[in-house]
Amino acid sequence: MKKVFIAIIALISVIDSHAQLTMDENTAIEKSILNYIENFFENNFDAMNASLHLRLAKRGLNPDGTLSEDFPPEKLKELMLTKPKFDIEHQQNVVENITVYGDMASASLKTGYPKLRWIEYIHLVKQDGSWKIINVFWEFEKRKDKKH
Repeated sequence: MKKVFIAIIALISVIDSHAQLTMDENTAIEKSILNYIENFFENNFDAMNASLHLRLAKRGLNPDGTLSEDFPPEKLKELMLTKPKFDIEHQQNVVENITVYGDMASASLKTGYPKLRWIEYIHLVKQDGSWKIINVFWEFEKRKDKKH
């Protein structure tokens, strides 16, 4: 009976430890994604770039259904020099659906401006203990038809 009790305690400890590691990874992934999007909106390239992999591939679907141009980090930097700043207190960024497998992860990000929202599907890779965004694919939310 004593061996069974010890085995149960050991199993609970392992499960609890695994759950804690998963929560720590999810928190780190969410932090990386939020750092990317918050600093993108605030036009702070250097802070945003800390979350990006050098080989970032970012593209999406335009409202007309065509594929956008590619936005590697340097192209994002150019874009951020010309677009208006959108302060963090007005942002509504929601990270969901985090899935981790080894040193890779995926998540979705609901984001955008008040009248223009989109969803980004994000892939990350863990390198040197940090989660870096390597792939982003986005699509604008469909506008609801106001006619009934």
